[in-house]
Amino acid sequence: EHKLHSFYTQILEYVENTSKSEEDSILLAGAMMSVARILYFDNLSEQEATQIVEHNTRDFISLIKPTIH
Repeated sequence: EHKLHSFYTQILEYVENTSKSEEDSILLAGAMMSVARILYFDNLSEQEATQIVEHNTRDFISLIKPTIH
């Protein structure tokens, strides 16, 4: 948990320092999801990776849907 919290904090700090707009933040989130997908498929079984990706994608879509104009 400590390591996960540390990574999460580092990522949020990176976002705060690099995102200049809402669009930047959404694009950065998409890039992070792409990297996560690669890491999941490289380190988990295909079924485990697919389940995680599908679950996270649904969460992401429901999060950004209200921001799409």
